[in-house]
Amino acid sequence: MKALAKYLNPRVISRVGAYNIDPKSIVEGNIAGAHKSPFHGFSVEFAGHREYMPGDDPKHIDWNVYYKRDKYFCKQYEAETNLISQIFLDASESMRFKSDDQSKLDYAAYLAVSLSYLITNARDSVGIGVFNDKIVDYMPASNAMQMVYKISDLIEKRVPAKKTAMGASLMGFAQRIGRRQIVVIISDCLLKPEELNDGLSRLRFDHHELVLFHVMDPMECDFNLQGMVKFKGLESGGEVKLDAQRVRKLYMEKFKAHRREIMGVCEKNRCEYVTANTGQPLEELLMSYLSSRMTHMER
Repeated sequence: MKALAKYLNPRVISRVGAYNIDPKSIVEGNIAGAHKSPFHGFSVEFAGHREYMPGDDPKHIDWNVYYKRDKYFCKQYEAETNLISQIFLDASESMRFKSDDQSKLDYAAYLAVSLSYLITNARDSVGIGVFNDKIVDYMPASNAMQMVYKISDLIEKRVPAKKTAMGASLMGFAQRIGRRQIVVIISDCLLKPEELNDGLSRLRFDHHELVLFHVMDPMECDFNLQGMVKFKGLESGGEVKLDAQRVRKLYMEKFKAHRREIMGVCEKNRCEYVTANTGQPLEELLMSYLSSRMTHMER
C-alpha cells in the first residue's frame, strides 16, 4: 500500500475501514449506491404507504387501498442514489509548519486520502480541489478505487506555497461541483474569518453539507516555548526575535479568540467543525469523528 500511495496508511485503514461517510442531510444523484433519496421519479422503488394528509398531491393516492379500507393512503417511494463527496485541501505555505516530524500538510494529506478510501470503498464518489491563493489542482469526482492513489499522488507532488485565499477559492470550487454534496474542507484556517464566511455561504447556497477539519500543530495550541525564540512568518515573511514566555499570554488570547471566530462562522453556516491536532494519531481522530457522526445519524 505504501508503495502505491504514500498517504494511505494501512494502520489507519485497518482501524476505520468499516466506517462509511453517510450524509446527515439529503443526498441527490443518479448512480446506484447505498443511500436513499426522498425524490420521486420513474426509476424508484415502492416503499410503502402513509395516511393522506391535507395538501398532499392526489395523484399519489393508492385507490386500490381506498376501495379496500375506505380511507385515503399515499404511495411512498425511495430511490437509490450515490453520495458525492468533495475534499478541499489547503496547500498554502503555512501548512508546511511542524513542531515534530509531521507537517500540517502531511497530516491533512493522510486525512484526505483516508477519507477518500472510506468513500470509494463504499462505492461512492470523491473529488478533490487543492488551493493556496487560488485553486491549483482539481480532480473531478469518481467512485473508482484508483482515485485514492491518484489523490495521494496529487498531494505528494504539491509543494506548499503562497498565502491562503479561502473565500475566492471556495467560490471557484463551488462553480466546479454540482449541488447537494458533502464538502470536506481541510485547512489550518490562518485567514480572516470573513473570508471563510464568504466561501461557506456560497456552498450553503447550493445546499452542500459542510465539514471543516481545522488542522493545528500542538505548538500552535500550547505555545510551549522557552527563552528567546526567532519567529519567521511563513506567509507574510519577515522575522522577529521574542521572549516566548513574555508573549505567551497575549498569543494564547489571540489564538483562542481566532478559533472562536472560526467556530462561530461554521455555526452560522451550519458547517460541522472538527479539531484536527497533528499530535493526535489520525486513527483516533477519525474513529472519534466517524463514531459521533454515526451516533448523529441514528438519532
